[in-house]
Amino acid sequence: MTNEEKEKIKKKRIAEYNKIFKELPQEKKKLIKKSIEQAVHMEMQLDDLQIELEKVGFVEEYCNGNNQFGKKESTESKAYNTLMKNYISIIKVLLGELPQSKNEDDDEEFKKFLMDRVKR
Repeated sequence: MTNEEKEKIKKKRIAEYNKIFKELPQEKKKLIKKSIEQAVHMEMQLDDLQIELEKVGFVEEYCNGNNQFGKKESTESKAYNTLMKNYISIIKVLLGELPQSKNEDDDEEFKKFLMDRVKR
């Protein structure tokens, strides 16, 4: 994928995030802007690492110079796991900034359902 294509995808993902957070006050949007950009950057890196992992796998063989051989977690796997943990953390932060919506129609339907059950 070319840098131009990656930049296009990045802009599209940022726009998707901005659409999700459109109801936030302007001050909060300014605060989370960098987190959104970082999350999108991490998504793209995770995609690249996933492609590498498919090539090299999660385990690699090593030789430490003293004729000791063995297997260990691959460098790509370690990077992927660390990045995934960081990505999950930033997504949790972003999700925490979403406004809590309460759909009263659903609540009313649920109450009606419970009342109908009680009447039986």
